[in-house]
Amino acid sequence: MAFQFRFDSLLQLRERQRDEVGNEVGKANEAIRRVDEQIEQLQQERDQLRAQAAGVIAGQTQTGTTDATPTRPANLSVDRMLQQGRYDLQLQTEQMSLRQTRGTLMQELDRRQTLLVAAEAEVKKLERLRETRQTEHTKLQLQREQAEADDLTTARMVIARRNAARTLNGDTRS
Repeated sequence: MAFQFRFDSLLQLRERQRDEVGNEVGKANEAIRRVDEQIEQLQQERDQLRAQAAGVIAGQTQTGTTDATPTRPANLSVDRMLQQGRYDLQLQTEQMSLRQTRGTLMQELDRRQTLLVAAEAEVKKLERLRETRQTEHTKLQLQREQAEADDLTTARMVIARRNAARTLNGDTRS
């Protein structure tokens, strides 16, 4: 008799649930990775903007002369500097917003990982139960086979004794 685990359908359901939660964990990791990339891009843009502004300021101070002649007034555009400063603040605000989003995503990732651990534990529990039942089934089947073999051996010994007794008694009937 072949072994059939009573809870196979439940095990398959738990495995599907575990796989779905695993996929959700992967999606959360991917979302966090994308947010991290966006934060990094904004930081690079801010660094570039600051380097550009520093270069303009440094270039303007280098155009002055060191002799006694009066220096030309700097051609710095105050409007441009203010615009760059506002843009930098806007980038900083976007970074802060993305960091908050990342924090929310990390909480969701933790929740999903907790669900994954629980789902994995359920699957493992059912797999251990199946293995235990399989082992018990195999043990019972071996006991049955051994009992049948013992019965067959006993029957053969009884027949052999009867035949030996008949032969000793001179009975030639079979």
